[in-house]
Amino acid sequence: MKIFGIGFHKTATTSLAAALKILGFKTVHGDPRSAAHFGDQGKTLIKMIKNGNYNLPTLDKYDAFTDNPYFSIWKELDSLFPGSKFILTVRDQDKWIKSCLKFFKGRKIRPLRRWLFGRFADPSKDQESKTVWLNAFNQHNREIITYFKNRPQDLLIMDITKGDGWNKLCPFLQLPVPKEGFPSQNRTVKKRKSMLYKIVRKPFMWFKLILLQIRKIFLKLFNVCFTI
Repeated sequence: MKIFGIGFHKTATTSLAAALKILGFKTVHGDPRSAAHFGDQGKTLIKMIKNGNYNLPTLDKYDAFTDNPYFSIWKELDSLFPGSKFILTVRDQDKWIKSCLKFFKGRKIRPLRRWLFGRFADPSKDQESKTVWLNAFNQHNREIITYFKNRPQDLLIMDITKGDGWNKLCPFLQLPVPKEGFPSQNRTVKKRKSMLYKIVRKPFMWFKLILLQIRKIFLKLFNVCFTI
């Protein structure tokens, strides 16, 4: 059985990939160079897809797949691997596009994003690009939900940003809930704790530096007095 995460990026797909790994599935997220198959950021996969070949070399190497190009060819993957499980991660569209604008602004446009959006690959470029992204996001979700409407056993819809986790994922995959917390749990709390740590730590570091400078001054004065 193959598992395909077919939600757009910035819908907690990284968290889903981490969760699938915890459950014991060999998982690939996108096509990074750091992956076990030594990906090339989608260049090889894009070339194959453009030639109508969806039997990608990665499909034999992993159990679970998230991010692009897999969410872009979900229908072809369903034909290639009947009986597979599909997980659509969703998110409020306003929060989603806000996250995309913040995350992708100024970032290098990699091949998979260029392939997916063409000249609109940077959603922060202008209003037209932002609109293209929003339309693509909503159309993608609608098409998947319609396609699987009579196959609820094959599609799971998760909004991880609203707390969906093991409670939905494990029953869908017919697996026991692991003792480890779901990867996205308490993300906001952790972020706040991290910010608080930085706020507290910075003044402390300055105070420490001041004490060191004072210590140096006293040592110099002590040495001068001792010499006299």
